[in-house]
Amino acid sequence: MKTINKRMYDYPAGGYCGVIMPESVMKKLAKLNCKYSEEVRKVLDDNKDDLYPSLWTLANRMDGEKIAKQVTIKYVTTPRDVENIDRRISLFKAASPEYVETVYIVESYDEAKEIAESILLDIAE
Repeated sequence: MKTINKRMYDYPAGGYCGVIMPESVMKKLAKLNCKYSEEVRKVLDDNKDDLYPSLWTLANRMDGEKIAKQVTIKYVTTPRDVENIDRRISLFKAASPEYVETVYIVESYDEAKEIAESILLDIAE
């Protein structure tokens, strides 16, 4: 198995995409994220009368031991929880690149899947 022999970081951009980058690029993004987070918090704070805390719940239908169907919904409650909004604004930060201990170099998804299965077997033993 080939791996990248330097510190690498994963920068997610949603559930199905993102990029992996070396530490030098991550440091540049970290500075941008800091500035971006401050600006976003200001916009949110200036418009907090229009905001609600984002809440979610889910419901499952089981088929024996397995989940057969699942539904997730987003919701808000009334009256609005203003203290919760203030706390959420203060906690906001842009997604940061996350350190990845090992990045494998592969030719295909199937090869990556084989590596994952091999690691899973090693862990299970």
